[in-house]
Amino acid sequence: MFNLNFSAKIKEAEEHVKEGEKHLKTSFLKWKPDLDSAIDEFDKACTCYRVAEKYEQCRDLSIRLAELQCQKGTPFFAAKSFEQAAQMTQQLQDLPAAVKYFDRAGQLYTEGGYRDSAAILYERCAPQFQQLDRAISIDFYLKAARLAEQEEKTFQAADLYEKAAMQAVRTGNFKQTAQLLETVTNVLSKMDRFDRINRVVLYRILLKLFDDDSVAARNIFDQACQTYPSFDQWEERDHIELLLEAFDQEDKDLISQRCQKPYFMSIEPEFVRLIKRWIRPTTNNPDQQRTTTTMTAAPTSTSATKPIQLDDDEDDLR
Repeated sequence: MFNLNFSAKIKEAEEHVKEGEKHLKTSFLKWKPDLDSAIDEFDKACTCYRVAEKYEQCRDLSIRLAELQCQKGTPFFAAKSFEQAAQMTQQLQDLPAAVKYFDRAGQLYTEGGYRDSAAILYERCAPQFQQLDRAISIDFYLKAARLAEQEEKTFQAADLYEKAAMQAVRTGNFKQTAQLLETVTNVLSKMDRFDRINRVVLYRILLKLFDDDSVAARNIFDQACQTYPSFDQWEERDHIELLLEAFDQEDKDLISQRCQKPYFMSIEPEFVRLIKRWIRPTTNNPDQQRTTTTMTAAPTSTSATKPIQLDDDEDDLR
């Protein structure tokens, strides 16, 4: 790999900055700063700093450039500058600050009427911060979803709400996940996308079972059968009902057997990871089966099968 000497680029950047500063100065004969010329010089300087891998200088100047563009009344270009500042901040490994700058860019896109650009930005950034804080990912997905709804892009909105729900379930916040999935159901109902509703209804049922509320899970199932003919006629409907019956009977072995149906093992990884907590080890020795203790073995009631506390295993399932 070539050992490039970026000194020339750095010097070029510094010259552009000096020129930009001159355009911002006022005098007796020059009452107003020349924003256009200053912006042009600072933009060129940012490019030079970026090429020279001077990320801190590029970040600081990008923020200043964005402020000038806001002053000029060009929110789209100001948003672009904040995006650049965020990217440079990521290079500096300051992720909390990068979140702030990306969010500011999204706000400026929205204020300027560029909701599509804002939604794309939030959706693209959401997965980048899930390891830092999944609440940030959820917030970005929700902002993108609401913008998509404003643009009447309901299919995109449903997809984004569902992505937010998958982040929420990974945090163990089943209440928020259930609310988001209800929102997905409502959006899909407006589109008559009953094929996707079937799967979302299953997730809502599973959440109630995870939360030790088999009565509420049964109510969701019965309501879906009455409301959505596609669900009542769905080939997986019987497997779901059999699983509910196992919970009604408080039969841990039956729960273990029925949740291992191929369909349940092929849904969203986050839900599969939780379902696996219900699976009990198999053995031909009844006494051994009763005394075997594992993380998925259940105590004396169905409440013991619910995986309320999430651990850090299977972090690759994102």
